[in-house]
Amino acid sequence: MKERQAEHPEGWASRIGLILAVASGAIGLGNFLRFPGQAAQNGGGAFMVPYIISFLILGIPVCLAEWAMGRMGGKHGHSTPFIFREYLKGFPLKLSGTIGVMIPVMIYVYYVFIESWCLAYAYYFLTGQMSLTGSTQDEMTKQASTFFLNLTGAEANGSSFQSPIIVFFILCVLFNFLLVYRGLSKGLEAFAKIAMPLMGICATIILVRVLTIPGIESGLAVMWNPDWSKLTQPKVWINAAGQIFFSLSTGFGIALVFSSFLKKKDDVVLSSLSSASLNEFAEVVFGGMITIPVAFLFLGMQATSFGTFGMGFIALPSVFGMMPGGAFFGGLWFLVLFLAAITSSVTMLQPGILFLEEGFHVGRRKSSLLLFIFTFLLCLPIIYFNKDFAALDIADFYIGTIMIYILASLQIFIFVFKIGVDRGVKDANEGSLIPFPRSIKFVLKYITPWFLLFIFVSFCYMNLPEYLDKMNPEVMGLLAENKGENVEDAKTKAVVARSVVISLVLIYGFIYILVSKALDHKKDKVST
Repeated sequence: MKERQAEHPEGWASRIGLILAVASGAIGLGNFLRFPGQAAQNGGGAFMVPYIISFLILGIPVCLAEWAMGRMGGKHGHSTPFIFREYLKGFPLKLSGTIGVMIPVMIYVYYVFIESWCLAYAYYFLTGQMSLTGSTQDEMTKQASTFFLNLTGAEANGSSFQSPIIVFFILCVLFNFLLVYRGLSKGLEAFAKIAMPLMGICATIILVRVLTIPGIESGLAVMWNPDWSKLTQPKVWINAAGQIFFSLSTGFGIALVFSSFLKKKDDVVLSSLSSASLNEFAEVVFGGMITIPVAFLFLGMQATSFGTFGMGFIALPSVFGMMPGGAFFGGLWFLVLFLAAITSSVTMLQPGILFLEEGFHVGRRKSSLLLFIFTFLLCLPIIYFNKDFAALDIADFYIGTIMIYILASLQIFIFVFKIGVDRGVKDANEGSLIPFPRSIKFVLKYITPWFLLFIFVSFCYMNLPEYLDKMNPEVMGLLAENKGENVEDAKTKAVVARSVVISLVLIYGFIYILVSKALDHKKDKVST
């Protein structure tokens, strides 16, 4: 019996709502925190050369392929396993479907914790409780660092449960599930229509303030006066491609899921290009023009020594502490970060909700509650074992890096070699307001798959050995001893890292069983 069009009570109220929802999912902390950190450490303006090249040969092609594949597979359902039924079957379908369900849900598990940091900082700045009273730059930075470590519980395992951050975390979790509970159009889409313009307004106010700071041209020079020598370093190119990958949420499977609600008459080409461009605008203009100039203006070359968290939660608070009106603008900035984070995190929950609804015919109220309990319980170990962000770091590497590379590669290889670029482009052009760009068609055929594979292999070669060592207590203990650090602490972090990886494997197995049951149940239903 031929499978019927999957019925689902939800959908998008408008095309602009869909674009804002997808863009809001992509515009997150990677734009405002990760991008400035990567640019600062990889040659400033020189970083933009490999960044733009990666956007053209990786970012845009993958976005277009995701939207087209989502609409094509939407006749089978609206969660990743059912969308992939259009292209795969059997064991490969179950494996890839499990990855598609697991990635956004598990990224949410640690992302919502970081989101609570942004809410806390916004609160403390706007209420005047974030007062850095140091008389020198070093004293300011030291105070900001102490505040950050105490707030997040990064100084000792378990200390986060004795910090006010747990209150902000619970508030973020409840707000996320309130939006999920309301559904796509009344929840996520409605919130995105408010949050995205508000985010833009607040970021514009801060940008104007930054550009009017006396001497800001010296900070801008770092961004727009490139250090071309950096382009000879392979890691700069790999980092640029990785940043495009993360900033567009490529491999999260979110655009794939959301576009599955579109019909043949609905546009996918212009919509996907619009959401990708909106994301890049936010990243380069707001992320690059605000964070990097002020950090270098006030901190000088010391700004390059801060990582992603250090730049966002230590360096910038120090900067706002030195600025006139810093409390207000600091509060406004962290409000922008919070809005960016929550619009991303709420989109991460949608694929899991849709899977429960479609696979097991669970209503939104019950599926929201089940996912709330599941993710909340998984959040607790991440929060507890937070000394030096050990659990968070390992989870982010294997889920937020390795697995999303795998899912994005699967999508591209399916589009290029299973669907066929010609057929995929022809389908994408149906209902589209503009034609599929011929140049992107060529890039998809001959460049993107191999570039993506090269980046993935290179990234693993550069980073995987280090993260494998992080799970070995003996290796980490020896390294700590050589550095004069606490050996027992290092071994404990290694045990935590190993436990996180084992837990991720078990969670994957659990979700695989659920996906298998859901697909088999749907198959039996169709055959009858």
